[in-house]
Amino acid sequence: MRRGLLEALMLAAAAYFLSACALSGTRPVAPVLFDLGPISNKVVGPLPELQLSEMTTPPWLASTGIAYRLVYQNEFQTHIYRDSRWAAPPAVLLSERLRQKLAVNTRDASSKPVVLRLELVEFEQRFSSPTQAAVSVSLRARLGEGWGSTQTFELIKASPSADAVGAVRAFSEASDEILNQVLGWVAGQTKP
Repeated sequence: MRRGLLEALMLAAAAYFLSACALSGTRPVAPVLFDLGPISNKVVGPLPELQLSEMTTPPWLASTGIAYRLVYQNEFQTHIYRDSRWAAPPAVLLSERLRQKLAVNTRDASSKPVVLRLELVEFEQRFSSPTQAAVSVSLRARLGEGWGSTQTFELIKASPSADAVGAVRAFSEASDEILNQVLGWVAGQTKP
């Protein structure tokens, strides 16, 4: 009888502690959403009327995860920050940023409309050590119909901190810089 009572007490104690763990209130935290922040007001110069096609991207960049790579451990493996996400996939954020930049730029009224196609090739943070990181952004631009004129733009920008917030800050600056390079190239390609 004592043995039965002892087993019943042990089961009751185990059930009590397990239920306390389940009811402790620890719920998963919703990820923090980021965008590219405020736009820089740098004006590139007179641009032709641009017809933007939807920015294309490889499948691994089509999610809202903020990607990083621990180059010092394994340069062939990508990771996604668990508690941080983009508000939209990077190609969507860059497309919107480009539209914002076009809205503040002057237009060359004498030029014909030109088609601009962009492909996002790379958009990730790379760690060279546990405390040092940089973001890498690469875009391929094609101007005009058919084969048109093509140019690849690549930019690497140091992250102010080795975490998701540092990545977002660096991506914001890098995005403005690389889109300014693209628009500068467009302006140069369409001059008479």
